Amino acid sequence: MDEKKFKKVRQIAAIIGIILLVGMYVVAIIAAVGKSENSKAIFKLAIYCTFVVPIIIYLMQLVYKLINRDK
Repeated sequence: MDEKKFKKVRQIAAIIGIILLVGMYVVAIIAAVGKSENSKAIFKLAIYCTFVVPIIIYLMQLVYKLINRDK
């Protein structure tokens, strides 16, 4: 597998993860300030996704690396 191609895929996955996490925190802050009845649930979801999104990105990279190992 071409190391440059894998590095590019990792960078794209990292950028997507950063955008998702920042977006979730912005929504959580807006919901908390807006005094929504769902603000507690939105905050819990943001905390949950803080751990889940990076794990999913890591697993996607791992699968990509395993699939393209022979190429």
